[in-house]
Amino acid sequence: MTLSNAMAMQELINKNWDYILFQSEEDYILEVVCGTVAIYTITFKLDETERAGFEAEGERYLDHLAWKVRDYPEEYIKRRV
Repeated sequence: MTLSNAMAMQELINKNWDYILFQSEEDYILEVVCGTVAIYTITFKLDETERAGFEAEGERYLDHLAWKVRDYPEEYIKRRV
């Protein structure tokens, strides 16, 4: 993600120490806080299924997705932006 793209993103939801949902043009970008001893974030674009889940269920869906990211970070690290 370039600096110009980051500046164009709008923060939609911020759950402190959990996740932040951004919107960039037509995309949703989710940044999830992970780790226990070392804290790091995984930031990725929602795919079509995840986007539909968010649009149908809202924050409830993102809460579940954030837990999934923390449980299986290797699946989402590949999708980092």
